[in-house]
Formats: sequence, C-alpha cells, structure tokens
Amino acid sequence: MSLYSDKEPDAKPPVLANKVLSMLLPNRLLESVLGDLEEEFNILAKQNLKRANQWYWQQTLETSMIYLKKKLASVEMLGRLNFYLPLIMFITTAGLIVLLSILSDPTSISDTFWDELLQGKIHMALFSTHFWHNFWDILALAEWGMFIHFESFIISFFSIALLLHLYKEQQASIIKLAVSGYSLAFIPYIWGIIHIANYHFEANQIGPIVATGVLCLLYLLPPVSYIIHRKLKQLQAENLEFNQ
Repeated sequence: MSLYSDKEPDAKPPVLANKVLSMLLPNRLLESVLGDLEEEFNILAKQNLKRANQWYWQQTLETSMIYLKKKLASVEMLGRLNFYLPLIMFITTAGLIVLLSILSDPTSISDTFWDELLQGKIHMALFSTHFWHNFWDILALAEWGMFIHFESFIISFFSIALLLHLYKEQQASIIKLAVSGYSLAFIPYIWGIIHIANYHFEANQIGPIVATGVLCLLYLLPPVSYIIHRKLKQLQAENLEFNQ
C-alpha cells in the first residue's frame, strides 16, 4: 500500500486574511462570514488557487473596510480619539508656546526656522528632531505668564459660545460638532499665517500674531474636547435607552 496519495490537500484560505477579519468583525458575525467566504473560496480554488486567494483577499479588504468604518464611528472609539488626540495636541501646543517665548537662536531648531517663523509657521518646529529631543526640557521652562493673553481669551470665548450654540441644537450630529469645534480651534492660527502672508510685517509684529493663534488653539482644545465628550455621553445614553 502506498504511503502517498495523488490527491492534493484541500486548499485553505489565507491565514492572515482570517486574522484581519477576526480582529474587525463582531463575534456574532465572524463564524458566519468566515464560513461563507471559505465555501466560495473552496469552489474557486478547485479552478484556480491563485485567483481564489486574490478573491479572498479582495473580500477581506472590502469587508474589513466596512467594519473598520463602523468601529471608528462607534461612540467608544470616538470617545478615545476625542480624549487622546486633543491631549497630545494640547501638550505639543504648550511646548510650542514655551519655545516661542524662550527661543533666542532659531537656527538651533533648523537652518530655515527663522524664515519659517517670519511666515508665522511655528508648527514647522514639529519637524525638527532638536525640538522633540529637547521637548520636555523646553516644557520645563514654562511659566504662567507665557500662557496668558487677553486677545486670545476673547477669541476663544466667542468660539466656545458658538460651539455651545451648535451643541444645543438637537439636530447637530457628533461629526458636525467635532469638525466645527476643532476647526474653530485651528482657525485663528491658520488665519494668522494667511494674514502674515498677505501683508508686510516687521519681525517684532509677527510674534504676537503667531502667539494669538497658538494660544487660541491651547485655550480651545480642552473645552472643545469636553463639549464633544458631553455629546458622546448623550448619544451613549440615548443608545442605551433605545436598546432597553
């Protein structure tokens, strides 16, 4: 009796593709989806294994994108993003403000940083390894006076009032609220860059314009994040009530 068989072993779907699906699909659907895909895969594999593998990966990517979008749009995921991203931006912005206050030699950041500062683009420091290497040392030099600016307070106050008005609208979606809130946070800084580009300013006039934009961002990030957090909690409560 021969120890070998002429029959080829059954083809198996790509293991990595199944792992991707396992990570993204809900448990209640996973077995059913994998079963349907494997059944079709086996039919195709009898004709052409390579084409079957390509088809399986295509289906995996299409299915994964659907459920990835759902995960990203979920209240829990949005809540995490709304906490961690503003927190990172807040700390980074604070570092930029301190840098703007203490910087005596722009070339220590990069050879072109002085020219970039004259264009109001302090965010270009974020592309400097020197800035990140010394980030915590820079932040340690922070003083309260660096973060107090009356004009920025006024702009931020009206921005928050506008966002609160939008928040109270029952039809305002969480996406609309988030886009509006973070747009309001960044607009003063972006406006400053555009304003500097369109008008001629002396070097000592550019600093206050940049500071206003960056400080508005710093002031607005926490309340914007909090307002969105409140909206997410509201949605969570509504979903819980609906499911009950």
